[in-house]
Amino acid sequence: MPGVRLAARLALADAAAEARLALATLSGIAAVLAPLIVLFGLKAGVIDSLREALVQNPRAREIVNQTNRTFDAAFFARLAARPDVAFIVPRTRSLAASGAFARSADSLSAFRGELLATAAGDPLLAGRPPPVGRAAALSATLAERLGVGEGATIRLRVDRIVEGRRETLALDLAVAAVLPREVFARDAAFVPLPLLLLIEDFQEGTIALPVAEIDAPPDPARLYAGFRLHARRLEDVVVLDRVLRAEGIEVVSQAEEVAGLLALDRSLGLLFVALAALGGAGYSVSLGVTMQASVERKRRALALLRLMGMPARGLLAFPLTQAVALASAAAVFAGAIALGVAAVINRLGVAVGEGPIARITPEHLAIAAVLTVLGAVLASLFAAARAAAIEPAEGLRDA
Repeated sequence: MPGVRLAARLALADAAAEARLALATLSGIAAVLAPLIVLFGLKAGVIDSLREALVQNPRAREIVNQTNRTFDAAFFARLAARPDVAFIVPRTRSLAASGAFARSADSLSAFRGELLATAAGDPLLAGRPPPVGRAAALSATLAERLGVGEGATIRLRVDRIVEGRRETLALDLAVAAVLPREVFARDAAFVPLPLLLLIEDFQEGTIALPVAEIDAPPDPARLYAGFRLHARRLEDVVVLDRVLRAEGIEVVSQAEEVAGLLALDRSLGLLFVALAALGGAGYSVSLGVTMQASVERKRRALALLRLMGMPARGLLAFPLTQAVALASAAAVFAGAIALGVAAVINRLGVAVGEGPIARITPEHLAIAAVLTVLGAVLASLFAAARAAAIEPAEGLRDA
């Protein structure tokens, strides 16, 4: 080991003595590495920004059936049991999924809005507890139309025609929450499932006025006209969309947008790997040739070291130490250049989502440095083997 440490110190001193050659080699490695880091930063910035925009919008993971169908409790239990389903809740018939909302019982102004069922774990509630009993969570647009906020009371009216006369179900609902505008952009109220089923039963004429109980649990044998489902991950949207369509269920989702993003991610990943492989191969060959030439130029000096007792493994460490030192310095230099270029790109005003278009993290720089050093070690192995094979007699022969 003392011989290895001495050879390493001599290799660093030799590189310092040939500073111009070392700087040229270092610059060549950095010239290849810096653009690759910038390219990877652009890939990460663009893809991550697009992905975050979709992830932060729970509507991106939403899947709903397009037309009224018949779904039983077993269907919902089967989907809820899937690991790629984060949330599912029934929907009523389209004609029974709306009502007139007013600010108070005596208000003359009413606004039509959708009625959607909700429950615990609903991504559209954005972490808020679900409304229970005679309560609702309002979309931002409906709350603004009514001029109400959380804690207010609103009047919901639903009409039906029975034997030629109009009957109205009027319910006072507490506003349990007002959802962010980006969560749901239409006029809507999210209510407990029992309340939504009560409204559907009223419109179908299966219950009479006055309505007494609204918290009765759904009948296990009840059939539903639709569902609202949220996938656990973006990748699951594509899978669930395909599974449901295979069952003959027409659905509405953002599967095409998600699939396009995933395809772009894969394409950019393959492009980066191809460019990195070409660049890495180029600088590895260049560094290997440089190390080999250095060993040949210093062959007599290395032979004299062997003659003075330097073990073969010491000469093995000579080109390896120089390669690692040059690669490490080049990685630092390339990282600094890449960070500067990324800062300039991000100040150009080009935006993809809300994040920077070029995103270079410390993890990216660490990975680039490790791969660069490993490549340098591999590139200098042949030169190291040639150095270790030098015989002490060569020093005497050339003396």
